[in-house]
Amino acid sequence: MKRIIRKYGPPIFHCINDFGQGSLAALIPFFIANFGLNYYQSATIIFCNTVVASIAQPALGYVADRWRVPWFIPAGFTVTLVSISAIALATSYEMILALSLLAGVGAALFHPEAALLVNRTQSHEIGNAMGRFAVGGSAGFALGPLIAGGVYVFGAHFLWVFTAIAVLGVLLYLYAFTGEADTTNAGESKSSATSTHTGTNDWASFGKLFFVIASRSILFSVLSIFIPILYITVINGEASASSLALTMYFAMGAVLTYMGGALSDKLGFLKTVRLGNLIFLPSVLVFIFVPNIWGFFGAMIPMAFGVFSQYGPITVLGQKYLAKNAGFASGVTLGLGITLGGLVAPYIGHLADIYDVQTALMTLIPVGLMGLLMSLWLKEPK
Repeated sequence: MKRIIRKYGPPIFHCINDFGQGSLAALIPFFIANFGLNYYQSATIIFCNTVVASIAQPALGYVADRWRVPWFIPAGFTVTLVSISAIALATSYEMILALSLLAGVGAALFHPEAALLVNRTQSHEIGNAMGRFAVGGSAGFALGPLIAGGVYVFGAHFLWVFTAIAVLGVLLYLYAFTGEADTTNAGESKSSATSTHTGTNDWASFGKLFFVIASRSILFSVLSIFIPILYITVINGEASASSLALTMYFAMGAVLTYMGGALSDKLGFLKTVRLGNLIFLPSVLVFIFVPNIWGFFGAMIPMAFGVFSQYGPITVLGQKYLAKNAGFASGVTLGLGITLGGLVAPYIGHLADIYDVQTALMTLIPVGLMGLLMSLWLKEPK
């Protein structure tokens, strides 16, 4: 039993952590209705969630490369989920911002060490294992809005369910990953393990990959924020159903993340990334310029494929380009790959305040083009 949990533990914990990350976007209409926020202020909530994580995750990845810090995993998802729960007590916009920032700290703790846990415990099937890990995160983003949608029915105090999920996650981690020499020596130096790497670091290729990571992250974050807003303001849907639309998008993402991993085994990691960008561009045009229910849901599947199919391949590419610093690479690909886009979200929200939501979403077109062009410039890792 413990062996099975150890195999599927990393994607489960990734799912638990991203419950909290995915729920924030679904709560945006709730914040707008209850605190009178505009789009810029709403997007700033996501900015606060991501700014600390974006800065901290590469640094924490470097720490994870040098020392084993397994307690980062349960501590990370616990901080994330308890912070989301505490929003039930928020009485001001500033308090929401502070809790959103704290949730980002939890995500920064979680991702680098969790990715290295996959390497340590399942190195013999790293491709499939990393694919499962990525799917776990996508599933968390799908289920988070569904759970958070309970606030529209039961009120803000329903958010304490996230704390209960965190407790269950900690108990599962303690059962499966304590008492093992390879996961509990938190202070043990990993320099000896690092020295066994025979690969080399290709910083030039990783630098190019960073632009692909940034492109995907912006697409991911902006769509996460504006799918429920577009559903309400342009499609004229109900606020209570907006979280279901986001859940549908992320649920597709969970399936398509797995498909992206399977495709990368057949086509190659880089070709899968290029294909994702190629499919995204025409589908986002339909999403923006066909403002009805058919355009909204019709474009969602190919658009989700374009965003989510890249997740696993980008992670593996980063670890291959930086073979000697897999923890740092994971902090960038898994961490910044989710959070970096939140840094530009307030500016796109500001455009939506000045013009409208559809005009603001047109910024996704040049961003997608940047990701495609940079992926075409990259070469397959050796």
